[in-house]
Amino acid sequence: MKNTTSQNGFTLIELVIIMVILGVLAAVAVPRLGSTIDSSEASAEEAVIANLRSALEIYAMDKVVENSSKSYPNNPFDALDDKSKNELLSGNWSFEPCVIYHTRNDGTVKSWMYECWAIIDGGLENPNYGVIMDLETWLAQFE
Repeated sequence: MKNTTSQNGFTLIELVIIMVILGVLAAVAVPRLGSTIDSSEASAEEAVIANLRSALEIYAMDKVVENSSKSYPNNPFDALDDKSKNELLSGNWSFEPCVIYHTRNDGTVKSWMYECWAIIDGGLENPNYGVIMDLETWLAQFE
């Protein structure tokens, strides 16, 4: 009589090899995914800051039309429409006098300086009035 037993399925060695291959692929893919998330978050931050800069210039031009004097709000988020302002400030964005903060998903905080003073020490006009710049750039001007 013929022995017609057939084996369906994979051997233990084949399964172990597949597990090793999947482990190597995961080890390569996970760090790349992390850097992609970081770069996308940085891009989103720059988009928000660019929108704030645009809104501030529109606000300043409206003030020129109103009273012939270019001025900026003390809080840069006041230059946005109420819906945008509320969405940002109820999320991970915050503002304290002259500093804009964004808390990233990993818990780190990115900061930008907002030059909210028209007049600086000694009664001089602030040449950066209304400007938003990242904290590192702002600090570098004092070195």
